[in-house]
Amino acid sequence: MVDVEFRVRILGDNGKCLSEQTVRIKADNSDVVVVDDWDHVMQRQFVSEDAREGGWQVQRGLPADKPPYAAGGTRLFGPGGTDLPQLTYPLDLKGTYAIYVCAFGAARLRLTGDERYDRLGSAIPHHEQLWAWRRMDWQHLVVRQDYAFTGPSVTSLDYVRLVPLTAEQVRELESRFGTPDRIVVSYWEPYSYAFSDNVQDVYWHRQYMDAYREAGVSIVDAQLGRFGAKVVFESRVADQLLYQTRGDPIGAIRQPVTTNVGRMQQYTNTLQNSLKFCRELGLTLHANFGAGNCYPGSPLQGEFSKEHPQWMRGVALRFEVPEVRKYILALYEEALAIGASGVSIDFCRYPEAIDSKETANIFFRELRELVDKFGDKRGERVRVLARFPAHGVRRSECFDYAAWAREGWVDYLCPSNIQGRFHYFDVKPYQEAVKGTSCILLPQIDALGWGLRVPGLFMWRLARLYEAEVDGIYIYQGDALIARNPETRRYVRMFRSRDAVRRFWEEHRRQSSTRSKGIYITSPIQLPGYHGWERLHVWVEGVPMGELEIYLDGTLVNRYTGPPYLLGSQGAEGDAVLPRGEHELRVRVKDGDGWLVRTFRIVGAG
Repeated sequence: MVDVEFRVRILGDNGKCLSEQTVRIKADNSDVVVVDDWDHVMQRQFVSEDAREGGWQVQRGLPADKPPYAAGGTRLFGPGGTDLPQLTYPLDLKGTYAIYVCAFGAARLRLTGDERYDRLGSAIPHHEQLWAWRRMDWQHLVVRQDYAFTGPSVTSLDYVRLVPLTAEQVRELESRFGTPDRIVVSYWEPYSYAFSDNVQDVYWHRQYMDAYREAGVSIVDAQLGRFGAKVVFESRVADQLLYQTRGDPIGAIRQPVTTNVGRMQQYTNTLQNSLKFCRELGLTLHANFGAGNCYPGSPLQGEFSKEHPQWMRGVALRFEVPEVRKYILALYEEALAIGASGVSIDFCRYPEAIDSKETANIFFRELRELVDKFGDKRGERVRVLARFPAHGVRRSECFDYAAWAREGWVDYLCPSNIQGRFHYFDVKPYQEAVKGTSCILLPQIDALGWGLRVPGLFMWRLARLYEAEVDGIYIYQGDALIARNPETRRYVRMFRSRDAVRRFWEEHRRQSSTRSKGIYITSPIQLPGYHGWERLHVWVEGVPMGELEIYLDGTLVNRYTGPPYLLGSQGAEGDAVLPRGEHELRVRVKDGDGWLVRTFRIVGAG
């Protein structure tokens, strides 16, 4: 039971009370269920208060204000390095509950009736996340150890809170997603998720496809590899990635190495099973290949590029070489023979494979001939999606997208940024290109760390695109929003409804005056600081999104009359705005007759 008086007093500089208000708060929370007594799990024999090897530990009496922080002072803790059994916490609830999770660190959770675990946790102490709202009849809670590229990893969970919802509250929550009327294509990269997981059977793929179903996407664009590199599907044309690989930096680890991805290929058929599960879940899946990079000199490089270095330009295979195109088309033919619903090619992030418009046109003409043969057999059109550099982006002059649409070679045009540049490109040239054709324009929005953060920056760009009457969007690295994060997955479900996006901004404007005033900046992607290929974006809350100024070391760099706000510019010239080393960034935004100001210490990484 809660029965308190909440008092707010605003004092002037002289200590005089300018305003005071008291509110009485009374609430009956007796129907809220808090799971934090881990002695009650069914597998009690695997839980103790000792940090003994091979078991879970219940940590009690942890300080709430000092590391390792624990909400309520109690935590379920699993040490890394050793496989731990799953734990089941018994429940006996009826009806729909909102499920909140507090985990300083990470844990994987599901209900006993679920097909999928969600990884939940936070780097912020006492941060409570809304996991889901679910019908809880006949459900128990299951806790599973987290997993990293090195194997079983440290797992911690403070508590799970279940709050009962009325039917009216459930209807209000569901109404926020609106009625789907836009196309949302989302990238899926099984390589990246197998990198930090223990793939033992084909149902690993179903878990992730189920997350895409929950997000309500139109097409899953599954990347199976890059041309000239080893692939992550059951190919007999190219060599599979069966053993060790290395990845992008993870924290301070510059070159993480794992055999996890190889295990996925040893035990499962990536494309065949993903297609099977997509059909069962009502999803459409395209077979996606990247035009480069071959990753020369690394465990990822394939035999084809090793045997033919003369057919490479830099790190990519040269599409103007007929033998290269024959090899590429053989991979597409194999994917279509396995059953791919459609095909996709990604000329970003490495567009160097194309040397001219004519080369790209020859390739798409040949690709259309191939997919039409399969389309004739199936009695339907096999669709082709192309992601390519937008105007101003590196090598954009080599891509004759208007011809692709006019000739019917491509069904979906996805102009795109590369890394942190050109997130706000103009869509009008592409709208002109598809006018009068059957080709559909799906401008890309980047969901990676150098992209537009959800919800604010991403939803702002999305609203502008829908105002411009585009038919939908392509989310590059959309798995970052869908695969593991329930909160951002719910936003993706909103993206398919123009009305839901419109109502999001109506609510944002309505609530703006009630929110705390703040100026926020995006954080750098990798240590030690912001690199030239990314951009520092600014967001404001509680004040109108109007006039804003950005100063670097006391010098005015940018003045804006409205968003988007970023340090420097979108183009390559913006790479040099932030020199290497420490700097003072000062941002001020117009707030009535004055200015709201905030100063940050930032680091340029060059």
